[in-house]
Amino acid sequence: MTTSTFFDSNDFMPHGMCYLWRADILWTSVISDVLTALAYFSITAAVIVFVKKRQDLPYPWFFLLAGSVIFLACGTSHLVSAIVIWEPIYGVSAIVKAITATTSVATGIIIWLVLPFFLNLPSPSMLEKKNIALQDSLNKLNIAQTSLIESEKMAAIGGLVAGVAHEINTPLGISITAVSHLVETTDKLAKHFELNLVSRKELSNYLAEAKLSAELISNNLQRSANLVTNFKLVAVDHSNTNLYLYEVKKYTNIILSSLQSELKNKKCHLTLTCNDEIALWGDPSVLTQIITNLVMNSITHAFENTETRNIDIEITTTEQFLVLNYKDSGCGIKEADKDKVFEPFFTTRRDKGSSGLGMHIVFNLVTQSLKGTINCVSNLGKGTEFTLKFPADTRDGSPST
Repeated sequence: MTTSTFFDSNDFMPHGMCYLWRADILWTSVISDVLTALAYFSITAAVIVFVKKRQDLPYPWFFLLAGSVIFLACGTSHLVSAIVIWEPIYGVSAIVKAITATTSVATGIIIWLVLPFFLNLPSPSMLEKKNIALQDSLNKLNIAQTSLIESEKMAAIGGLVAGVAHEINTPLGISITAVSHLVETTDKLAKHFELNLVSRKELSNYLAEAKLSAELISNNLQRSANLVTNFKLVAVDHSNTNLYLYEVKKYTNIILSSLQSELKNKKCHLTLTCNDEIALWGDPSVLTQIITNLVMNSITHAFENTETRNIDIEITTTEQFLVLNYKDSGCGIKEADKDKVFEPFFTTRRDKGSSGLGMHIVFNLVTQSLKGTINCVSNLGKGTEFTLKFPADTRDGSPST
């Protein structure tokens, strides 16, 4: 006599016999079980996809346990229920129900452990209130940031004005002293003249002193005027009153011709490389100030103790930008000074009359007026190179060539 096993179905009758094989009851049960099984399988797939795509989901294992395992076991249980109508595989059915029961009990216990966490999750209305509060905080932060930026601008302007006042004070002080001396000498000469005590030598000495004083006054007043002009250029004028299409190479040559005397005095050789066809829409005076300040910066600072004095200017265009590469063969910039090159009033030659505004003017013109960028690369003894890049607007719908 053989002993039946747990999965042995020979001693059982199919479930359909309980229905007396009535087609209406049998097929209603079968179709219901199959559809329910398919629905559970679909829910299982959806839960798995949901957990996979939502990487930020808290307790993903809980969703897999409650959503996937239970639904998978329940679906399998209903599918087995449809099968046992014809095949009495009650052992398999019992195992599936046991798995379903185990996972359901585990989920029923765990859900009370994780329930407080899910209850603390904010509802849509709570999230909306928090978003409103965050947006309000962000608006206040933007207002504070704008106010801070404006304060920084005002502080920068204040420092700039203070620097200009300090720079102008010296030449004006010298001019006032020279004028006072000239007035005093003139009064003295006038008194001697009234008493007929003016000698030819005294008159000659007076004229010599007057000439020296006049030259001193003129030079220092000119220096003051240059400082005022430079100060006006620091605040770039964005007006559109002097905008037109001009040939870059032709205009640059005009600029360089005005600097020939300075270059000649410094024994400096300048080379310009630029395509004749490059044209640019804008205010050519901006280009004048940029090139003039770059050249004068090299003349003033770069060639003090160098024998080779070369300046190379190369102007090219890309699809959308004009690139001006300026390079001198001078002494270079110290590492500690590189980050200060574009700061207002920074100069290593203040004792020689340098105001320290030249490169700051160039920086403002490139970044503010031309909406471009400027970079500086320099090594001691190997010269300095400035690369300027800004939009090449030609106003004819095509880039410069």
